[in-house]
Amino acid sequence: MSENGQGQSNEQKKEPEPLIVITTVASFADKKRGINHRLQPIRILRKNGQRHRVREVRKWHDEPVGHGHKHVHVTLVTEDDRYLDIVFDTRKIGWFLVYEESGMVLD
Repeated sequence: MSENGQGQSNEQKKEPEPLIVITTVASFADKKRGINHRLQPIRILRKNGQRHRVREVRKWHDEPVGHGHKHVHVTLVTEDDRYLDIVFDTRKIGWFLVYEESGMVLD
């Protein structure tokens, strides 16, 4: 058994990378004006200094994570053909990188 007494090593599950995401926020969706989601990521800045511009959002889905909180999962394609799965955490009020792949189609 480990030092924390729970049978797990001190190396805990790797935390997702926090991101700075420049995002437009709309009070409501307006399909006539091309606003399909209330949150629309535009650019992403990573801790290592990499910058990505969003070309296309492929998927959206909300996941409830406790009383009154949710994760907004977004799968997107950047201008440099990277596929990113990012999440907005309403409890932490921030964006996090879940998955990254270069040049691969995620469905």
